[in-house]
Amino acid sequence: MESLPLPPPRRWTKKHRWLAAGLVVGLAALVLLAVQLGAIGAINSVVLSLRDAGPVAFFAAMALLPAVGFPMMAFTLAAGPVFGPTLGAGWVIGWALLAVLANLLLSYWLASRALRPLVGRLLNRFEIRLPENLAGSAWQVTLITRLAPGPPYWVQSYLLGVIRVPLLPYLVVSLLVMGGYLVALVLGGKAVTEGNGRLGFAAVAVLAVFITVLQVLRKRTARRTAARLVPAAR
Repeated sequence: MESLPLPPPRRWTKKHRWLAAGLVVGLAALVLLAVQLGAIGAINSVVLSLRDAGPVAFFAAMALLPAVGFPMMAFTLAAGPVFGPTLGAGWVIGWALLAVLANLLLSYWLASRALRPLVGRLLNRFEIRLPENLAGSAWQVTLITRLAPGPPYWVQSYLLGVIRVPLLPYLVVSLLVMGGYLVALVLGGKAVTEGNGRLGFAAVAVLAVFITVLQVLRKRTARRTAARLVPAAR
């Protein structure tokens, strides 16, 4: 009795390749989230140690550690209450912004120079190509990435570096987004340590207005991007 011929193996379509790549990225994100949740105690210990080491060590670590996955928010929450009473809110905000700028440059260099070739070779196996020129949509891409809920700040920085958005929109948008949070959190931390109700109310107001503006910008940018993609799809 003759055996029936086996059906030919199914070839992966582009949709399957994108789905596989998405699953890999999703699993990696879950692993990173689990690691970060399990390391909350270690993060607190590190921040406390850096606080005791003084402002130079603290802000230097703020520039370097987020490039390897340490949460930036741990520094922004601690900077105001710890150094606000001694350095003053203005100096704390200035040093924190310099640390964020240094971290942005370091993350961009690592992502665009070291990580991009590895990601490119991985995606090539699924016949997916990294973008080469985003000059025309760099501001929108950067803004959408920075306003996207969920991904940590360092993941956003690496993503923008891997796709090589131009440096100017990367720095300007990133500093503006982080700067708003820094001002509100530093003022709020100083208000708590000094028991200043007016300053605390001002910090809450700044944070509320800033978040509202970010949400409006996110929705407008998403609508504009969708409007640009619809004619292209047609």
